[in-house]
Amino acid sequence: MRQISMHSTLHSRGTTNVGRQEVLDASLRLQVVRARYCDDLLARRPCEAEVFVVSDRFALRDWLEGHCGKAEELTAVTWTRHQSVETFAPSHRYNRELVEAGLRMTSFFDISEGSPTVTDFIVAADDMPYHVSFGPIQLKLLDGERVIVEGPVLNGKRSLMMIHGTECVNAAKQYLRAVRCGAVRAVELREHYTAGLTPRQHVIAALLGDGCTDEDISDRLTLSVRTVRYEVAKLMDALEVKTRFAAGVRYAEADTLERHHIAGTCNLIDRCDGTHAR
Repeated sequence: MRQISMHSTLHSRGTTNVGRQEVLDASLRLQVVRARYCDDLLARRPCEAEVFVVSDRFALRDWLEGHCGKAEELTAVTWTRHQSVETFAPSHRYNRELVEAGLRMTSFFDISEGSPTVTDFIVAADDMPYHVSFGPIQLKLLDGERVIVEGPVLNGKRSLMMIHGTECVNAAKQYLRAVRCGAVRAVELREHYTAGLTPRQHVIAALLGDGCTDEDISDRLTLSVRTVRYEVAKLMDALEVKTRFAAGVRYAEADTLERHHIAGTCNLIDRCDGTHAR
């Protein structure tokens, strides 16, 4: 089954504590600039920023897609924590549409504390410009001249800022350079999966456990129903079961045990090298 952890993988690929510190230093500089824009917006002082107050996730999606859809180049850092396949899949579909339309995209995902199934989803998307890295600040850089970052809390609601200022853009670029230095192409993480299931089959197995039909899985993963059925058949053979339901149950049981093993391994690594799990 799956044996993968962000901590051990990035250390094995050369992301040292020095590299993490460079990311943290760059993120601090960006946070200082961001804080000034937040102060200006709260004080209603003129600034080179557009603020969007998030009322619901659909309005947020429309606002982001409205800006990203007009860009020619997009570099993003995104956390997978608090995300599920159900919430991540629409973003993935839109990313695919943008790439197919000619957008130059580079996406860095911080998968620490995130769902293993979402990580499987990212690793399985071998035709997408997805990378895994350490990224304490989420942002989007559009065309190298506009930055979208978290804004101030306004009337008890979350907001995002679209910043055009040179200082913020330069700080964002410096942060992204540091993130990029420690990044691993998501598809390369496949070597950390033991024999048995592919990353795509891990995702499908988890969705079967959630009671999803072939059509549901097809829609979420942007695969044909025929491909899903082929993968389910291969999955059932690998798990040595005769029904879809049994595949979901067998996978859930095995994956729970494996996650405990991985967590214990990561804790040992953390204690040995003096770093803290994130």
